[in-house]
Amino acid sequence: MKNLKLVFFAFSLSCLHAQTKPAPAQPVAASRPTPKVAPVKRHPDGRPLGIPFTATKIADGAWRAIEDGKPIIYRSTPFGFSKVSEEENSKIQRMINGKPDEATEVPAGISVAEKDGKLHFKRITPFGNYEWTKDKDNLTAVEKSLWRQTQASLAKGEVKQ
Repeated sequence: MKNLKLVFFAFSLSCLHAQTKPAPAQPVAASRPTPKVAPVKRHPDGRPLGIPFTATKIADGAWRAIEDGKPIIYRSTPFGFSKVSEEENSKIQRMINGKPDEATEVPAGISVAEKDGKLHFKRITPFGNYEWTKDKDNLTAVEKSLWRQTQASLAKGEVKQ
């Protein structure tokens, strides 16, 4: 019985000793220094590089300059700066403001004829002909453009119906 007590005592001491030992230290990964962010290079007056000195700011991300006697607009894009004309810039600005221009280009394959005071449109699609009828005062921009083209060609005698 004494031996049994001695064995239990030795066993409990070994368990106690194992619990108090510090765990082996985990290796620490080498830490990288934080990269330095290069400041945005700008002219002394605050304009970004790539914009001529003579340019004046006209809107957020847009500068106007005169090159070869013509006004050029420098627009900021995610890929740098791009040069656009005044007309293109006004179109871009309208799109940014949420009022884009209506498409007026007439797609191929649409024809129009006037019958009974209404316009009958016909479009050829891969799934068959698509036809619709509208009043002259309730047309979209594309339909108006197609109707004007058709009237002009009828006046010249090009189209026979």
